[in-house]
Amino acid sequence: MTEQHTPAQRAGNHDAVLRIVADVLKVPHVAATDSFYDFGGTSLQAMRICARIGKELGLRISPEVLFDSDTLADVVSATEA
Repeated sequence: MTEQHTPAQRAGNHDAVLRIVADVLKVPHVAATDSFYDFGGTSLQAMRICARIGKELGLRISPEVLFDSDTLADVVSATEA
């Protein structure tokens, strides 16, 4: 069974994922149009981001999502699937 998210949950996930990415990458702000690679993201940082998303949002994504996504919006979309 696929979990359905309300628009408010999706908006909350969007903001939370971007906040987590910025925090782990130690930058003041990231935008949905940015790429994980724009900030020199490493595999260790990808693992930390995924762990934080899991802990804070209760969602499981793999580091490959960050590596394979062109933008952070794609990462957010993966949390909504």
